[in-house]
Amino acid sequence: MSLLTEYPIWFLLFCLIAGAVFAFGLYYRRDATKNLSQALWLMILLRFFAVSLITFLLLTPLIRRTTRIIEKPVIAIGLDGSLSVASSVDSAIVKKQLAADIEKLSHELSDRFDVALYTFGQEVSTGLRQDFKGRHTDISEFFGELGSRYVNRNLGAVIIVSDGIYNKGTNPAYAARKLGLPVYSVALGDTSRHKDALISGINVNKQVYLDDQVPFEIIALLDKFQGKDVKLYVRHSGRVIFTKTLTAYNEHCLMRVSGTLDAKEKGMQKYSVELESSDEEFNKANNKRDFYIEVLESRILVALVYEGPHPDIAALVSALGTSAKFELSQLKPNDLQKSNKEYDLYILYQIPSVTTLSDVSKFLPDDSPVLFIIGNQTDIAGFNRLRTGLIINSQRKSMTDIQPLLNQDFSLFSFDKESAAVIADFPPLQCPSGAFETAALMDVLLWQKIGSVNTKYPLLMFFNMPSRKAGIIAGENFWRWRISDYTQKSDFRIFDEIITKSVQYLSVKKDPSPFHVNAKSRLEEGDPLEFDAALFNPGHELVNTPEVSLKLKNEEGKTYAFIFSRTENAYTLNAGYFPAGNYSYEASVETNQGVFKKQGQVSITPLDIELLNLVADMDVLHQISSAHDGKVVRQKDIIKLAEYLKNRTDLKSVIHLQRKYDELAVKWWMFALILILLSTEWAIRKRNGL
Repeated sequence: MSLLTEYPIWFLLFCLIAGAVFAFGLYYRRDATKNLSQALWLMILLRFFAVSLITFLLLTPLIRRTTRIIEKPVIAIGLDGSLSVASSVDSAIVKKQLAADIEKLSHELSDRFDVALYTFGQEVSTGLRQDFKGRHTDISEFFGELGSRYVNRNLGAVIIVSDGIYNKGTNPAYAARKLGLPVYSVALGDTSRHKDALISGINVNKQVYLDDQVPFEIIALLDKFQGKDVKLYVRHSGRVIFTKTLTAYNEHCLMRVSGTLDAKEKGMQKYSVELESSDEEFNKANNKRDFYIEVLESRILVALVYEGPHPDIAALVSALGTSAKFELSQLKPNDLQKSNKEYDLYILYQIPSVTTLSDVSKFLPDDSPVLFIIGNQTDIAGFNRLRTGLIINSQRKSMTDIQPLLNQDFSLFSFDKESAAVIADFPPLQCPSGAFETAALMDVLLWQKIGSVNTKYPLLMFFNMPSRKAGIIAGENFWRWRISDYTQKSDFRIFDEIITKSVQYLSVKKDPSPFHVNAKSRLEEGDPLEFDAALFNPGHELVNTPEVSLKLKNEEGKTYAFIFSRTENAYTLNAGYFPAGNYSYEASVETNQGVFKKQGQVSITPLDIELLNLVADMDVLHQISSAHDGKVVRQKDIIKLAEYLKNRTDLKSVIHLQRKYDELAVKWWMFALILILLSTEWAIRKRNGL
């Protein structure tokens, strides 16, 4: 423990001088008229110490204490809470005994380690959840969560209690490498195969167009059906549209069945695939699967115009290729000038250009929506002359690294919280240096972040101009965003959504209605049904004074009524969770200008992936544990893990020295000391008649 002040230590001299001057100044005349007594000297000393302490406190002294903290190694135990664990042969034992076994193991470890319990499956949560209702299993997410939670912490080892079946995320063996820790496994489930006919997979385009011939492939797995027949049916609107008899040629027979469907009705169409056999099966839940196809009336024609190759072009092509809604044409400016074809949207990559093309009016229709992408080869002066709604005042031709920041108030289309976190970690774009001037009616999806400063300069924005809708990406090298997206989440979903939603918004003809409603047209069972709504007044300003209602109707005609909640200047609705099926909705709002309504459809696809395969995968558990200096045990031997971990010499406690600073002026005993000094002096003075 030591004492520190913000001022040099010799400032204590001033405190002592102040105490002496105050004390002797108070009692000097009394000393001149009376003999100097012992009581007088005592009062002088008391006043001297009291005043000196008070002035010393004005120097804001701090008490520095150093404490030693012993951090035990943490053992993280993760329980697989997915549906497959509770659907195996030994499910009764799992439900009855597993939680008690884990608690016993935790108690055995608690004297040497800190034990943290988790449940993983559909999501990672703290504690043990014994409902086993997870709709999918992502073991890699559990390892990733531990890596985030225990940065710079003494995480010693990991224990996973699972059947080894994973159906989402990356290979858990690779995910565990990032932790670099021992991984032990408790193997659950049954590895033996039973008689079972199941639909292993369905390959079909999710979006097609009216009157298309839609090819499909159904993958069926027949276990222990050798020499026997199984009927396969495909149904639509209650009638059989495809059938085939499958004959298993061995004990474990994987069969692929191909065919075509006729897209005769627009909208979301539900199809059912079913396997029928006369034999008893271990698991009947995997004999039937539903899939949905969205039938669209026409494609969105998009022209991607550029002068030279760039990795951004490949990123755009890949993102737009994820949806059948778009028909993309890659063109050079000369090719577009010669073509008489009209497009729903023009993407101009670094055009107007400083090299050849500075005037885009030669090939760009006056009223066509445009997405401008600005880069190092963009003619900034030529771009400013287009009056897009953005003026870039750049004194010299230079580029700056700009990171994206998601605008939480953006209302044209929505992104979830996960997207905001991923976007914040995207690498910077190369943007023109200078000041950005924008039109008043601007919708910004991404702001510019320069270093650690959040600016109000737009990076990705949209304008509703009198003649056309325009979007602007004010930087190049966003191909790195797509790679970063995959690095963070093992897919390209968020980057692809930024591009496809932007293109879809720009290509849709301007809606004269002031009322807009957005919702995902396709969800998986277990996902919340969410809606966003926006209402504009005649001045094109967002308002949310009127009440917005919504009616949701399922396939049986049952209706559910909801009222939207108000955000800062728009509306939102979380309708909760609904079973799989097709739903239609109608949202309405009444204003001074009249009643406005919006209709739409939402398809919720069943998520029965956990019941497709109930054969435990011990190979995955052995692969993880053997590669990370661990062991695999069965549930009955779970308590042995305590012995294995206690015998390890590399799991040691870590000692941290923590410094803590306390203000001396706020200590109660310091106030009490000063009060005692002054009170004692006052009592002596009264007793001596002074």
